[in-house]
Amino acid sequence: MKKSKTARPAVRKKTYQIDDMMQDGRQAAIKALSALKVKKNAPEILFDGGPDMEQYNEQRKVFNRRFKYKPFCIARCETTEQVQEIVRIASATSIGITVRSGGHDHEGECMGTDIIAIDLSKMNKIEFEYDNQVLKVQPAARFNELTAALIEADVCIPHGTCGTVAVGGFSMGGGWGPWTRRHGMCCEHVIGATIVLGNGERQDIKEGDELLWAIKGGGGLSYGIVTELRIETFPMPVDAIKFSIEWDNRPGLEVLRIWESVISDVSERTYPLIGTNLKIMANPKAWDEYHDIETSIHICTFYGYFQGTEQHLKEWLAENFAPLPTDDIYIFPNPTPRNNNKLGAHMAGFGGWDRVIPKREQLKYQTPVLEAIAPDQDAPAPHKISSQLVKNNVDREERQKALIRSLESDLVSYDGIMAGISCYVTLGAISGHYYANYHERPYPYGSSFPYKDRLYTVQYQVWWNADPASIEKGKEHDVNRYTNYAMDWINYARRINTPYTSGSFISFKDNNVPVMEYFQQHFDQLKRIKDKYSEDPKNMLSSRTTIR
Repeated sequence: MKKSKTARPAVRKKTYQIDDMMQDGRQAAIKALSALKVKKNAPEILFDGGPDMEQYNEQRKVFNRRFKYKPFCIARCETTEQVQEIVRIASATSIGITVRSGGHDHEGECMGTDIIAIDLSKMNKIEFEYDNQVLKVQPAARFNELTAALIEADVCIPHGTCGTVAVGGFSMGGGWGPWTRRHGMCCEHVIGATIVLGNGERQDIKEGDELLWAIKGGGGLSYGIVTELRIETFPMPVDAIKFSIEWDNRPGLEVLRIWESVISDVSERTYPLIGTNLKIMANPKAWDEYHDIETSIHICTFYGYFQGTEQHLKEWLAENFAPLPTDDIYIFPNPTPRNNNKLGAHMAGFGGWDRVIPKREQLKYQTPVLEAIAPDQDAPAPHKISSQLVKNNVDREERQKALIRSLESDLVSYDGIMAGISCYVTLGAISGHYYANYHERPYPYGSSFPYKDRLYTVQYQVWWNADPASIEKGKEHDVNRYTNYAMDWINYARRINTPYTSGSFISFKDNNVPVMEYFQQHFDQLKRIKDKYSEDPKNMLSSRTTIR
């Protein structure tokens, strides 16, 4: 009894000391940030519980409305020097940090609770070096403004499909998009950057630096905070068309086979197809004992970016997608041409490929699901995403069947669809003329993007309504009821496809995936680079999916 009594105060004292140290760090951070806030050319700092709570609450929102965080404060920086100041304070007080440029992180890791959120959304300046055709851009420049600015110079970069995504996180994750078959991932065109390390030091990095190799596909935040990128551009083609074709009465396996045969062909025959993505909707499981995967119907939408005239496109489709009907093609409207022939770099409607629900499906279920999203303005909504990449050294026929089989599950229900939950995969083509002719230069040139030899990404997606007012009356509670089933479907689908797939694409984060899965053969090298260059002994530059 005596020993027990004397032991208790010691335990209480130790707990108090830890709590006290944590409080001291917060108080020290408040003091330092408050002093910085009143200085000339200081960043805007919004504190939790401060006088600007309305603005704080608005700024802490992330694109994935499934997550709600309460950061210790939000520092809205406009210059590299401001970022340096915030990083130094965070390091000195041991308060964790997150970084947001566009806010589209699918796991919400651009925000957090009880951390300093470094918001770069004001760092969106765009400059063009005409002499060498290089774009100099800050990380929060979004594609709907960025590509419009580039067309003034008659050039482009490998941008993404969503106009509200910012270039920073996009390019550091690799940067898949509608130009990938022709020009590769965006990271392949990054030739320089400015980065703030974990101790607040600024570095300008260039080709041949290990640190630049790491940020070109090795994910964001791990190695420092990028405040500027230098990206090589390419000339715009004279004619380019965005189009889509929807098939709602054909076997999904048939559509997949034809689409895959086209993207794996890198001859002149498929050169006009600049980039493409195939979307296949998941179905409730068929209980019919005579159900045949060969004839299973799935709504499929083929999106493409094509170099050529509309007549050329129609002829090309008839030749390359037979026996699928290609008459019912939708040509997305284009903005006013820069001259008689040139089309805008980021065509109206080219954003939000993955989010536009097929019109026929909306009519079929008489439900809002997710309404077709306005061009280039992908709206925030709760969702869950995961990804894998197909292997090349497996039986193609079995791989294709496994993918279609994964899209049929009793975790997907008609009631869930009626409540506004949408489950599907999008297959983003990597294979094309760029990587077929790609010659990796000696390390550390090139990029750390590890999937240059893959055909395509498999992106498992579940989205549901964010606005209760848009849900069909009487179905409000069904969203919550069926959401977990739908997210379980993602794990189910991953398991079925795992024998034929591997890895995961960091731009489609899933916190259930081990970090090394994202970076594959480059994982150990990226760890070494972080340890050597990041100047981050406290591991402040860290999240669930960063190198650590």
